[in-house]
Amino acid sequence: MKRLSIPLLFCLSFASTSYALDHVETKDGGMLTGTITQITKDTLTLNTDYAGKITLQRDKILGFSSEQPLSVRLNSGTTLSGTVQHQAQGELVIKAADAGLTTQLDAISEGWSVGQKDPQIVRLEEEHNAALRKWSYEAGVDIAGKKGNSEELGIGLALAAKLAGKDDALLFYASIDKAKQNGIDTSDEIILGTDYTSYSNDPWGWYTRAELERDDFENLDLRALIGAGLNYRVFNTPEHSLELRTGLGYRHESFNDGTTEQSPTLDFGLAHFWQFASWGQMKNTLTYTPAISDFGDYLLTHDSGIEIPLGFSDYWQLRLGLRHDYKSIPAAGRDSLDTSYYSRLQLAW
Repeated sequence: MKRLSIPLLFCLSFASTSYALDHVETKDGGMLTGTITQITKDTLTLNTDYAGKITLQRDKILGFSSEQPLSVRLNSGTTLSGTVQHQAQGELVIKAADAGLTTQLDAISEGWSVGQKDPQIVRLEEEHNAALRKWSYEAGVDIAGKKGNSEELGIGLALAAKLAGKDDALLFYASIDKAKQNGIDTSDEIILGTDYTSYSNDPWGWYTRAELERDDFENLDLRALIGAGLNYRVFNTPEHSLELRTGLGYRHESFNDGTTEQSPTLDFGLAHFWQFASWGQMKNTLTYTPAISDFGDYLLTHDSGIEIPLGFSDYWQLRLGLRHDYKSIPAAGRDSLDTSYYSRLQLAW
């Protein structure tokens, strides 16, 4: 928004009376001319040829006149389109083709140019569109290699499909992580999962989830996790959100040596999103599932990453991330903690 002093605007307004249709009188005695395009409960927007678009605070305005038809809505809900004349001390006379109305400036809730869509309809359409479920997709790949004194090759794939609306979200995801060093497997993991969340009484809601994992490197033939419970959105804006979960679950594990383990569990989770700049955002997830019979037997998974758009694309991103998978009682001969650092090229649409 361009800012000019009231005296300068006052002088310029008189120089432009030949083409200006609307007049805005300020409480300090200034008179501005131009075209009124929008009135909200707090501001009035005036387009001018001498200073471009000017936004004025309504508490600084004494009144306004419009020689062109203007649509005006009063606090009572009454809507009328016509010319507007400022009489005195904030009194306005609105003259339509077949009706007239005298009111006060403070009684006007909003106004817009005739021919533009009613702002109330625009808001209803935005609310309706926000409530509609929409699919979104992500596909990512990270490849790392080394050749020389040792040979290493690692490939990671990540896929996700999400159907989300205002009141719920359904997520399907899959990932593959394979790596070899000098011909020996160092990572061989496949994960498939689904997650459904309903925000039935926002910020409170409920969720259910299921996940399957196979990891030959950990001698894990199959791990099946299910969980359900309550979720709570601590805060939720387009730029910053935090969601917490707590519930009950069940874990089944079968190993390559034929042994199996199963246990009811508690199910805790955290999901954090932060758009910290126009060029970057951070996503963090954390799940913790201790066995009810033995809190010392638990799984802990953490994934944090920063996503940066590539060039001017709305689809391609670079994700720099860190992932921890901790199994408190690992299979024989295996470590409890797996840590992965990755740089992933992502396509989101």
